[in-house]
Amino acid sequence: MQFEGIALFNFMRYKGENRIEFSCMEGKNVTVVLGDNTVGKTTIAQAFRWCLYGAVLAERGKRQEDYQLLNTDVLALMAADSRAKVWVELVASDGEKRYTIRRETSYTRAYPSMVAEEFHKKLTMHISDIFSRQPLAEVEERKVDELINELFPKNLSHYFLFDGERWSDITVNGVKENIKDSVHILTGLSAYQAAMRHLKDMGAYSVISKFKKKIVGSGNLYDSLEADYQKCGRKIETCKKEIENIEINIQNYSKKSQEIQEYLEENRNTESLQSQYRNLGIVKRTQEERCLSEWRVLVNEFSDKAYMMFAEPMVQDAMELVKSVAGERRDIPHMRQATIDHIMKSGRCICGTKLLPKTKEWDCLLEQRNYLPPADIGSLLGEFERTASRWGSRVRNLQKELYEMAGQIDSCVKNYEETCNEYAILEQRLDTHIDFAEHRKRLKSYQNSIQQLSSQKGQLQGQIQSLRRQREHLEDEMKGLEAKNEENRRWRERVELAEALYQKLHHDFAAEEKKVFLELNKQIQQNFTRMFNAKEKKIELSDQYQIQMYYKTDLGYREEKNLSEGEKIARNFAFIVTIMDYNRKRKAGKKLGSSQGNDTLPIVLDGPFSKLGDENIRLIAKTLPEVSEQVIIFMLKKDWKYTGLDEFVGKAYVIEKEADKSYATVQKAEEL
Repeated sequence: MQFEGIALFNFMRYKGENRIEFSCMEGKNVTVVLGDNTVGKTTIAQAFRWCLYGAVLAERGKRQEDYQLLNTDVLALMAADSRAKVWVELVASDGEKRYTIRRETSYTRAYPSMVAEEFHKKLTMHISDIFSRQPLAEVEERKVDELINELFPKNLSHYFLFDGERWSDITVNGVKENIKDSVHILTGLSAYQAAMRHLKDMGAYSVISKFKKKIVGSGNLYDSLEADYQKCGRKIETCKKEIENIEINIQNYSKKSQEIQEYLEENRNTESLQSQYRNLGIVKRTQEERCLSEWRVLVNEFSDKAYMMFAEPMVQDAMELVKSVAGERRDIPHMRQATIDHIMKSGRCICGTKLLPKTKEWDCLLEQRNYLPPADIGSLLGEFERTASRWGSRVRNLQKELYEMAGQIDSCVKNYEETCNEYAILEQRLDTHIDFAEHRKRLKSYQNSIQQLSSQKGQLQGQIQSLRRQREHLEDEMKGLEAKNEENRRWRERVELAEALYQKLHHDFAAEEKKVFLELNKQIQQNFTRMFNAKEKKIELSDQYQIQMYYKTDLGYREEKNLSEGEKIARNFAFIVTIMDYNRKRKAGKKLGSSQGNDTLPIVLDGPFSKLGDENIRLIAKTLPEVSEQVIIFMLKKDWKYTGLDEFVGKAYVIEKEADKSYATVQKAEEL
């Protein structure tokens, strides 16, 4: 299948009609459309999707209604009651027939606001024979979507309509699709599944069930056996539906678990920062308390001793002054005049000598009394000296100690300020409201739910096996009671033939699926190595065809979950190239028979190399024309020189946009 051309009319960035013809020549099967950023490359890629499926590829967080398809210049010129059309026409061929698909929408303007409102939609398809001049035959309107999906399956659209800017995961509008089913369709294995479903896996509507209903017996015993047989069948169908619901729930929980695991993996640095942020907060508070504590010690020490230190010069000067006035000290330490007066009044000295006036002892006491305060200040000077000595002793190293305390406070404050700055920087780097503990709690809950549902699924599968054995036993009994007539014999033979065919298809499908899986897994690694020259990494497909990347360590390979955008593109490119190459080889060699699988699909790439290095661009680009019958690329002019695709180019276009205009036009390129 190849695209012959596309036409856009008033579609988004393109005003009026713009046409592009695609190269379908063997050996020159590449069409390139070059343009700078924001000029309209993605708009043309979106036109493919809109024409085929009636929807554009929405960015995360946006809805289809957020996209205005009518060109803004056309909308601005519309009056209140005027109408304008948007249409895209896509022409494709399979070598024998040509398919012309046209999707059209008419708009009115919600004047005076710049809002386009749809009031009419139309989808048409015409088919003609390439080798005859027969007129175009129009497909019935109700069958157009069905035929489009047969030619270009919607669930495979992101494989052949590759958006390098947004296709960083296997998703469509943010919803994970069943990659395994997609691979089955692309490789032709879905034909086996369709046949098995038609024969048996549709339950009561299957061929085998319908055949069995044609067999009739006789007698109450047969009717009872048949009733039990049908009851077992209904129970089996009920169990299957329950399993389907369980599988949907398991898939839902698995998706949520995977999202949380990816979130935690992607934010493991953030989680580490958050832990660091919390620890730093504790350090910050501790340092703040230490600063205050050190400051309080300094203030208390200063308040308690500073006056002694500051008074020391004054005290020394005061002692010298008093000594110069008081002369030689002759007092008895700690003696007071009152003490002398008491002794003289008592008439006897403390040594026992009797005291009488005008005696020598009396006169000595009077003399000593005159040396004591208040008559003499010698003793007070002694007390002053002792106090001064005590003060000097306490403040001898005070200045040095205060300087050391102040330095300690300065150091604490400096450390605290540095911690505050680091704390502020961390605060800017993460959202402190993210609760990783809550995420892990939800993850554990989802995992427990998956485990419980898996257990229920196992029990139901056990019940189904038991019911099937019971049905086989009932069927054997019914066979013995069936009326011996020709009609029953023929239907029984048909049932057995259909059962045998089902078992053969089931066996062949399992064998072929394993063969395809092993071949794809081998080829995807070869393509990854060839296109990305990544010897230290490898990619593999899981049983569910999830693409997993591994990196080499001293202990072997380990899965890499925290992929960069470039690595995601590399992984997905290797997968798509492998699938396309397999499909092309299958068609050429008729490996699965001409009636199985879809025709090979063209590949349309929008910005495929925007996140890749120059060498990877070259390695990938030279592979694309080999694995696909047709390659259509929308890309930046600056990246084209790295592709090395000039020799494969059959058609080339450039998107032109004048600076003073809001719309673009597509022109044929004279040279690349």
